[in-house]
Amino acid sequence: MRCSPPGEPPVLISVPPSFLPYPLFFHGRKAGSKLLTLESTGGLTGCAESRTNMLSSFDLFLLFIVAVVFAYGLYRRYRLWMMGKPEKRTDQPKERLKSLWAYVMGHKRMLRDVYPGWMHLLIFYGFLVPFVVVVITQANFSLPRVLALPLSLLFDLVGILGIVGLLMASYRRYVQKPENQTYDTYWGNAAALLLLLGIFGLGFCIEGLRIALTQPDWVAWSPVGWLFSKFFGGLSDSGQIFLHRVLWRLHLFLVLGFIAFIPYSRLLHIVTGPANVYMRSLAPKGELPPILNFETAETFGASKIEELTRKQLFDLDACTRCGRCLDHCPGAVSGKPLAPKKNWDTLRAHLEEKAALKRKGMDLYAEGQTKLIGSGAGDGVSEDVIWACTNCLACQMVCPVFIPCVDKFLEMRRYLVLMESNFPQEVQLVFRNMENNSNPWGVGSGLRAEWMKGLEVKTMAEDSDIDFLFFVGCAGSFDDRNKRVATSLVKILKALGVKFSVLGTEEGCCGDSARRIGNEYLYQTLVQANIEVFKNYGVKKIMTMCPHCFNTLKNEYPQFGGKYEVFHYTQFLADVLGSGKLKLKKPLEKVITYHDSCYLGRANEVYEEPRRVLQAIPGLKMVEMERNRIRSFCCGAGGGRMWMEEKLGTRINQLRTDQAVQTKASLVGTACPYCLTMIGDGIKEKGLEESLAALDLSELVLQAMDSPAAPATTGQKAEG
Repeated sequence: MRCSPPGEPPVLISVPPSFLPYPLFFHGRKAGSKLLTLESTGGLTGCAESRTNMLSSFDLFLLFIVAVVFAYGLYRRYRLWMMGKPEKRTDQPKERLKSLWAYVMGHKRMLRDVYPGWMHLLIFYGFLVPFVVVVITQANFSLPRVLALPLSLLFDLVGILGIVGLLMASYRRYVQKPENQTYDTYWGNAAALLLLLGIFGLGFCIEGLRIALTQPDWVAWSPVGWLFSKFFGGLSDSGQIFLHRVLWRLHLFLVLGFIAFIPYSRLLHIVTGPANVYMRSLAPKGELPPILNFETAETFGASKIEELTRKQLFDLDACTRCGRCLDHCPGAVSGKPLAPKKNWDTLRAHLEEKAALKRKGMDLYAEGQTKLIGSGAGDGVSEDVIWACTNCLACQMVCPVFIPCVDKFLEMRRYLVLMESNFPQEVQLVFRNMENNSNPWGVGSGLRAEWMKGLEVKTMAEDSDIDFLFFVGCAGSFDDRNKRVATSLVKILKALGVKFSVLGTEEGCCGDSARRIGNEYLYQTLVQANIEVFKNYGVKKIMTMCPHCFNTLKNEYPQFGGKYEVFHYTQFLADVLGSGKLKLKKPLEKVITYHDSCYLGRANEVYEEPRRVLQAIPGLKMVEMERNRIRSFCCGAGGGRMWMEEKLGTRINQLRTDQAVQTKASLVGTACPYCLTMIGDGIKEKGLEESLAALDLSELVLQAMDSPAAPATTGQKAEG
């Protein structure tokens, strides 16, 4: 290979800081120049053929040792992951590659948090770009000056931005000290930052020495290297050559040490993070996996760490410890022991302990040994943690590497419920009510249609030739406050002339709470009963009032053959308002803030339709809470928590009420029966009935239609 076209002046492509075992490649060189003299010393290199002269046999041996140490470190973790149950996560490769591009290369999720997002982006590309260059420059090739010079500038900028990112990380961890990281004093964090700063800094020192020695005429294309060269200008040529050799060797050792350190430190997420993004669940966000082998399974759920899946164990090593989950988890924010980042740390330690016992051939669960579910030292997670989860999906929606929380706690709940009948005492009555009357309230199933007396609503038994089925749900049928919401919806539908029917006494509980509490057997019983009724009437389209019914019917009933077109009422109202079929004329001169339901918003990405409904109401001014849309704060009722006492920490609904108060709105709009109940209770508990009221969107629409039966928008009247 010819290193350069004859007669062209030398061009040094500066590849600064990061992981270069040799620091540069040239396009062109002058015979007899200082460069050529330096090449003969084995110091600086001028073309691809001579680059390998910089790596001695000892260096190659070191590279081999580092590769072995790195591979062994990964193998140690691999053995831990393989303790779990098999789970396939390699389907739909095109979609998974798109995820890698968007969320790893593009930092799509990380950049939602501006400071830490940009901090990580700078470090990421400061690491990645030089690494890619190292790989590419193994090939023998040359570049024209028109490409070489801009690349030299690009690499300098990437390197200095990488250092900026590291300084931002140091400032954030040791000066700002955000609450989600203050408990974490692991020494490896500081070691990693110092190693990277050393590697980046030495890279620029080596570049500066090259420029000081060669004095190229294109130095403006390596501005950072030129600045560093000023520090070495006073040295003799021999001194510069000697220092270059020393720093180059030190740089190589730091790079190799850093690579070897990765699988033994929290930097492991460099490998496991992107892999976890690739293996993320592509199922609907609100869908939970079924138990399919009730007849043959000997146990249900997970009471041992190895009863979790391999992917769930892999999640523990994919965690970046960024703390975003702690900022958004309602359990963590309200002072409960649920704190995903910390819970993953304890589960990881528990997994490592069990793996060590297994290697020694000891009984993993002999008397006195630690347990997956327990509150003792070395146990995985406590029952308080397991039952505190509201299934709000906030943690997995902000996690940059898509670690879910619900799936692991669900398996533990299933074990506690189905194998030990161990659950909060108040839940026992809820299960009995669902079994006997197909609703959590325990009201006789024969009274399910009482709410619609006088509304002249037809049942499917009376008229099944309809546009869609209105699935009312248990709250709309039995809870006094939410009966008024169901009534409002019926009046709107009738005013629009929509052909709809309800199931009346044939409707059963959708099963959402039963499944999320962990009683999968009861859930599947309720599902099969509803599907059979739907089948009898040939139901194809369903409108729901409750987001939990919406999510369950839309995303989980297909697991059992129940495939329907399901939509939430806010989607329907947004459509008819947008098309002009429904026009609202009566102004409501109020200020409202909208609360995003977890299972309407995060689980199903219905964010804009409820807002379009509110925007269509004349006179109504809308203000957003700080936590809105994907970052909305749970009301506290999801995951079956609607039916459990909240004994630990601050009540979640009161925190959400406080957030609404901060907007200075007089109304809180909801589109979920649970949210309406919880926020309404929060208003009462805090004595705010005179200044704040919670109303469902359907009630506001009905009022704007100038209906005489519409609810008032003042606190006491609205709740009275």
